[in-house]
Amino acid sequence: MDNETQTLIQTQPEPEAKTTHCLNCGTEFEGNFCPECGQSAETGRFTFKFIWENLIAAILGRDGGIWFTLKNLFTRPGAMIVEILNGKRRKYFSPFPMLIFSLTIYLLIASVSGSRDEYNISEKDITTELESPAKYEDDIKLIYTTAYKGLQFYYNHYTTCYLLTLPILVLATRRAFGKQNRKRYNGAEYTITVVYSMVMVVLFRCVVSLVYLFSADLSSTIAIFPVAICISLAVCFRKMAGYNIPQTILRSVWATLLYYLLLGALFVIACVVLLCLALVHHFL
Repeated sequence: MDNETQTLIQTQPEPEAKTTHCLNCGTEFEGNFCPECGQSAETGRFTFKFIWENLIAAILGRDGGIWFTLKNLFTRPGAMIVEILNGKRRKYFSPFPMLIFSLTIYLLIASVSGSRDEYNISEKDITTELESPAKYEDDIKLIYTTAYKGLQFYYNHYTTCYLLTLPILVLATRRAFGKQNRKRYNGAEYTITVVYSMVMVVLFRCVVSLVYLFSADLSSTIAIFPVAICISLAVCFRKMAGYNIPQTILRSVWATLLYYLLLGALFVIACVVLLCLALVHHFL
């Protein structure tokens, strides 16, 4: 390269850096991402192509993708939970959106298979006992009927009740896995782990709903779900709690039993309250 060519290259003006106006926070910046809020410089109007690409990325992407998280949840759940609790979270889908996604899949499958009220518990079992008006007082009959309807709702909406009782399951697992782990992990960290275990149970429910396509009677499967809860807790808490396999299984069984005992206690309390209200109404 001669001196004249080198001089021309040196005197050529450098290309001006492209400045972007962030549509989210209004910051002027150079580069691919806003330094203030992190939004991409390529953010534009919504298009069907944009929606499709983001949907595929959310499902299949390794960086926070649903499929990647599901694969790890069923192949190495304990290690995945420990990584998430230790801060390695970017490559995994967040637990609560993951739960919403699994619930969406369950509702779609249950709607197609017709298994949303799969146990089909009716009032025949109770009305046969209450056919004679003289057998029970009206107030006691009211309590008995109300208690039965509570059980009816629980079994016919098992998944809904399971999710609504998340705080009870967290409380049971914190108690079952010992004082040492309660000091190591706070309630929020237990909640994250329990939510991922719930995802596993809901997806198991999806499989059961598919079975409903071939068998319209799933009443015999009621006992399977406590087992599914126990297994999901064991595999999710295995590495987090630091116990060996037999200890983890025993503590998971205790957590599941404690969960149902607490549910039963709440149910009994509700029945007692109803009975007291009925007695007050009777004497007034």
